[in-house]
Amino acid sequence: MTHSPFDARAGSEKTRMLTLAGLALVPLVVVALLSWGLLAPGQHLDRVTAAVVNDDRPVTTNGKTVPLGRQFAGALISGGAASPADAVGASTSSPDEAPPSDDASNFTWVLTNDDDATSGLASGTYAAVLTIPASFSADATSIGGPAASAKHATVTVRTSPAAALVDPALTAAVTQAATASLDRQLTVQYLQNVYAGFNTIDQQIGQAASGAESLSSGAATLATGTQSLATGAASLASGTQSLDAGAQSLSSGLGTLSASTQSLPGQTADLAAGSAAVAGGADQVAGGVSDATAGFSAVVTELCATGPAALCARAGAALSRLQSANSGISALAAGADQVSAGNAALAAAAPQIVDGIDASASGADQVAAGAAQSADGAAQVSSGAASAASGAAQTASGAAQLSSGLQQATQSIPTYTDSDITTLSAVAAQPVLTQQKPPPAGVATVPLFAVLALWLGGLVTALARRAVPSRLLMTTVPSAVIALRSAGIVALIGAGQGVVVAGAAQFGLGLRPGAWFGFALAAAFVGAVFGLLNQALAAAFGGVGRLIALGVGLIALIAGLSSTVPVPMTGLAAVLPTAPALQLLRSFAVGDASGVWGAVGLLLVWTVGALALTFAGVAARRNVPLSDTVPRRTVTA
Repeated sequence: MTHSPFDARAGSEKTRMLTLAGLALVPLVVVALLSWGLLAPGQHLDRVTAAVVNDDRPVTTNGKTVPLGRQFAGALISGGAASPADAVGASTSSPDEAPPSDDASNFTWVLTNDDDATSGLASGTYAAVLTIPASFSADATSIGGPAASAKHATVTVRTSPAAALVDPALTAAVTQAATASLDRQLTVQYLQNVYAGFNTIDQQIGQAASGAESLSSGAATLATGTQSLATGAASLASGTQSLDAGAQSLSSGLGTLSASTQSLPGQTADLAAGSAAVAGGADQVAGGVSDATAGFSAVVTELCATGPAALCARAGAALSRLQSANSGISALAAGADQVSAGNAALAAAAPQIVDGIDASASGADQVAAGAAQSADGAAQVSSGAASAASGAAQTASGAAQLSSGLQQATQSIPTYTDSDITTLSAVAAQPVLTQQKPPPAGVATVPLFAVLALWLGGLVTALARRAVPSRLLMTTVPSAVIALRSAGIVALIGAGQGVVVAGAAQFGLGLRPGAWFGFALAAAFVGAVFGLLNQALAAAFGGVGRLIALGVGLIALIAGLSSTVPVPMTGLAAVLPTAPALQLLRSFAVGDASGVWGAVGLLLVWTVGALALTFAGVAARRNVPLSDTVPRRTVTA
């Protein structure tokens, strides 16, 4: 009576030592492989190969070249931190000259170009690709410019669909640590510039203070000049007082002159009377001489009429002389009268006039002295005014210097709108951002889970079915036919499992109908191959083959979870049939047909090997010892 492989009465009640050893090895293999591969998946990051593409164009700041992209790439490769201060004015050598990092906490970064990075990402050569854009340096240094131009510098990180399950998380951690370090450096540089700006403002305010000091000095000079002006004004006032005293003296002299002229009318009257008497006497003399001349003229006329001519001539000449003398005496008398009258009047008034003139001269002297004092005061006023003007000039110069210094300080102190403050705060707090671009949802996980499910399905199928069908072993059916019949059934079961797994995977992948159909065909093919391989291992090696199958599944799981597994395990996982199967399913999941035929070719090679092992297992079991052909009594309950 036969039982189902999954029946409670299936199996053997007797356990041989070899079976016990195999059963003990199962958990040992599981814990050993898991511990070896996943003991510390966050360590040994140097086992992960990633690419960095530097498309950055350096910028010039304050006359110096700032190649922040090259510095960041070099820091990634060497495992150090990029320093913007070191980047300024740095040489233009290629970042691939940076020594590789020996730090196990850093990826093995490879500097490459966009084309190689894209192809390496698709093939799984690179677990991730970090791309530094052309505007990286310009964006990273934008916080030192106008607030409206400030923006985050962004690096893009793409992870490979062929990468291990935790590789995107590890990539995010590594790149975020690198960008955080660069963020700190850029923030420090920004704060240094801010503090340097404070120093500049301090210098300009110091200049403004110097100008204020000059203004104060000029004001002091102006005050001194004003005091001098006041002193000069006082002197001018004193001179004006002296001028007033001189004017008073002049007034007194004029008063004296007035008093002296009080007797002048009487004296003038007396002089007029005397002059009149002299004039009268002169008139009488002139009259007498005139009468004598008239009488002598009559005598001469009579003499000339009666006397001799010679006598007449002499008498006529005498008459002429007498007439002339008469005229002269008359004019002399008249002039003498006038002169006598004027001299008398002048002689009478002259003493008083001289006294008045003396008094006036004395007053004029005092006025002149006061005017001199006024001139001295005016000179002092002028000097004080000049000092005041000089002080005013210094005040103006100091005020101009103060104004210029304050204007420079005002210009050096930036003012920001609310929007500018928000932008600068955000950019200065995190100058560099990382844009993580993982594969589409499910691409990194569902194909891996599908491969594991199909491998376990093949393993369970090998447990449920006899790897070598005993019913035909003792017949004349060729071993190849027996092996192919058994393999065909297992392949059909595996293909069915593949279709079922593809249907479940659709919930995680969300593929279009055409793409899903391709994925389902690939899963059916993988399921058939895995069924054949598990049957071959069981047919050729029995329990050891099943233990090997368990190890293959574990290694595929461990290598698919993390790229930080030991190098020997990575190498072993790469040559197992689960590697091309994973590549095939991922190619259909992402719609990339470049790796399909290579994976199919490798799986076909494994299929041929599986068929060969199955044939070998069938052929080996057809050689049955004679003792095994003797019937044994079977007791059934």
